[in-house]
Amino acid sequence: MLFLATHLRTTELREACPDTLAEAPRVRCLISLRYADEVASKKLALELYDETGSLAGLLPEEETEDGRGQKVRLRPARPIGRNRDHLAWILAAMRGYAKFFAALEARTGKPVGMRDRPLDFRFFYTEKGGAPSAFAVNQNVGYNLYGAVNVSEEAVRDTLFHEIFHLNDAWHDGWSSRALGALHEGIVARCKADRRCLLPYAPTDTTMNGRLYAFLPRGGVREYAAELALRFFREQRLALEDKPLPLPPFKCGPPENAEAMRLLADEFFGGADLVPACGASPP
Repeated sequence: MLFLATHLRTTELREACPDTLAEAPRVRCLISLRYADEVASKKLALELYDETGSLAGLLPEEETEDGRGQKVRLRPARPIGRNRDHLAWILAAMRGYAKFFAALEARTGKPVGMRDRPLDFRFFYTEKGGAPSAFAVNQNVGYNLYGAVNVSEEAVRDTLFHEIFHLNDAWHDGWSSRALGALHEGIVARCKADRRCLLPYAPTDTTMNGRLYAFLPRGGVREYAAELALRFFREQRLALEDKPLPLPPFKCGPPENAEAMRLLADEFFGGADLVPACGASPP
């Protein structure tokens, strides 16, 4: 995860960080060794591990699609130097999620079912273009240091919440297909590719190639569910902070929206809904 096929051989790693060490001290030793040439990044990588159990590692070189049907090669890279901000943004996002989940539990008295740690962050870059910006599989989050949307702390916070939800969706036995499949299919059957028809049902206004991300044919209900989770996060976070929502609550749109949000909240967030009821006057 940390070294891949670098100049440091397995025997050298064993000598530097012997497996006689307890797990946490050995992992900290390996992180320190991986980032020995970059003190600031080493500090952030150690903080990430100490606080979340997550590793700031490398993605092996591979070829994939960029989401637009084009092949792209992903190459491993570390979040150091001018790319160190990405590591700081990820750490800020993880701290923010912990605060958000704790606040929800305190307000509702019910446990949050979504988990965000430990994860293996596997960093890479793309030589051409900025896609994919991130992707999630198993317990890994691939993160593009040149990603088109990985440009600020807020953008990274939202992108990672979307990707981490994908992991939770899988951990909950493909929840999105089971719980939202029929609802999603009904919307698509009604609207087909008509953007104006789909827009009221879209949890976010994110697009790819001019099409709403929540209703990309290749994404299916999984992307709809992840965008729904992101909308939940945005709205509930503002409600916890007693801040106004920039848009009407998602649940106050078509009936399908309220049903989808309820199902999501019940499965992953202890049934929380701190957003004022539809038609309520703002505070």
